[in-house]
Amino acid sequence: MTNKYTYTSSKAMSDISDVIGDPLTAWKQQEGGRVYNVIFNSNVYTNTYWVERWHVPGQSGQKSSPHNAWQYVRAATAEEINAHGNPTDGTVNPTEEIPSPILQSDRYTEETYEKVKYKPDGSGTNLSYTATRVCKPMYNQYERDPAKPKLSAYITDWCQYDARLDDKNENPEDRGRGFDLSTIDPTTYDKLIFSFLGICGDIGVKKEKVNEVWKGWNSQTDQKITEGHIVPLDPYGDLGTARNVGLPESSKNTSINAGTFLPYYQQSKAAGLLGGLRELQKRARAAGHKLELAFSIGGWSLSSYFSKMAENEGQRTVFINSVVDFFERFPMFSCVDIDWEYPGAAGDVHNIISEDDGKNYALLVKELRTALDNRFGIGSKEISIACSGVKAKLAKSNIAELVKNGLDNIFLMSYDFFGTGWATYIGHHSNLYSPNEPDPNGEYDLSAEAAINYLHQDLSIPLSIINLGYANYGRSGKGAKLETRLYDKPGDALGTMEKGAPEFFDIVNNYMDSEHTLSMGKNGFVLMTDTNADADFLFSEKQEHFISLDTPRTVKQKGEYVTEHQLGGIFSWSGDQDCGLLANAAREGMGYIAKSNHETIDMGPLYNPGQPYYLKSLRELKSSR
Repeated sequence: MTNKYTYTSSKAMSDISDVIGDPLTAWKQQEGGRVYNVIFNSNVYTNTYWVERWHVPGQSGQKSSPHNAWQYVRAATAEEINAHGNPTDGTVNPTEEIPSPILQSDRYTEETYEKVKYKPDGSGTNLSYTATRVCKPMYNQYERDPAKPKLSAYITDWCQYDARLDDKNENPEDRGRGFDLSTIDPTTYDKLIFSFLGICGDIGVKKEKVNEVWKGWNSQTDQKITEGHIVPLDPYGDLGTARNVGLPESSKNTSINAGTFLPYYQQSKAAGLLGGLRELQKRARAAGHKLELAFSIGGWSLSSYFSKMAENEGQRTVFINSVVDFFERFPMFSCVDIDWEYPGAAGDVHNIISEDDGKNYALLVKELRTALDNRFGIGSKEISIACSGVKAKLAKSNIAELVKNGLDNIFLMSYDFFGTGWATYIGHHSNLYSPNEPDPNGEYDLSAEAAINYLHQDLSIPLSIINLGYANYGRSGKGAKLETRLYDKPGDALGTMEKGAPEFFDIVNNYMDSEHTLSMGKNGFVLMTDTNADADFLFSEKQEHFISLDTPRTVKQKGEYVTEHQLGGIFSWSGDQDCGLLANAAREGMGYIAKSNHETIDMGPLYNPGQPYYLKSLRELKSSR
């Protein structure tokens, strides 16, 4: 027998009959799977599914919604009000107890706070250098359902480092995230994307690293590689490390560097992140879960040479052959991801850009598809791309032709719509929906839905191959004014390792409380929900700090959108910036059922909206002046 009532996070009602279970009473922030009948603000309400205490009767109108279980029944009588009371205040406060502790002490982070004079209220230095160790792993396990959309994440090879673990804290550049791959539950993701490989010939900010590995490769073999060939950026981190990649210390190989790595550049001999992913995939298989692996080429800092390579037939061949070679060295991978930022459009200042980028991109994908099918069998290896969430950049990427030529999946980078230093006004950086009166030219007040509509409606891209992105980091601004959306553009905005980009571990540790059965701000920050775009942000009125972010609520909402619109899945940048809370929210939004005996945290209490605020679109601001 199946439960009659289900919650969007798949908690079931305990009463599965048609009989109303409870007598009438006043609303007292009831929660759980019973059927309640409550009086609030002179009306009677009943819950249609599992109710959370932050569900306020009448807040979503007369009918229940996916985010509020209370449904209007009728007006309460005077006799009922006299007998039971008539609460009218819908304020819900955090609990004193912490049912599922998330935070834990990390002495290195705390020592760094003191050393750099960082303060959680935003009154100190802007960079916190918060390590991922401040949060416990909070991953839930969910029932398998192959019919549901998939959850993916990019994983970076630099996330493992933190010199403070070796008591080295002199150079700020050596302070790192220190993310431990082994903390990820092997069943959490359906696909992890190793990031990033570079391209020989790179002229960008990473060119010295690319050239070092290129030269080192050629010093180890008579088969020299040339422009267009893909190479790892960090041979030691990819192939030699043991700490924070889920490998025993005995597997560590400190002799690996740019000039010695080639004998270890294969699946069976790799330690480092590549070896860690190999073992994580094995653990997933042992748990009855299929974890696919992809490798990504490019990214923001490594896209400078795509244009030059793609326009040259010989270099395209070199590139494609090197992709085939990587698959042969590491058969655990089933997908190559091309992260060209951006074809025919501005990205990093070093990038080469050509009007023919879109046309050449299509040629590259077509030839790559042919080569992979010929070598491994038709459809055995997938091709995916990461693409901008900005319509103007999408228009230059020739997406429709890429799909026609064999592209399997699109990872829509629906984040970084706002960022300090380049955005003129504060705004949302990872919002799903557009505000009222968005810019018709798509230059500001952007949204993921606008990009999806463009791909599907204008370019006829199948929704089933589009993966919606969410961000495990925020974008911040200093000196922010909500009423005008102005901020101190060059100011020192809050960040973790870089200005303007506070990561989720940092946010949970310092700015957002997720431990007291309610998501809310802390240390002077207020969690707010923009009722114009249905997006969340944190704001400190005293310090004038603004942080746009994805919360469990907005990620769950994106998961629901993926299911409703039958998208292929959802993904994050990046998996090493999350302790599991946002991955859980993504799963639950897509309708996955948490395993009762493997539920680290009850996510339901964390899906509440923040304090409502109507953030005007720029068109609305300009028209009101």
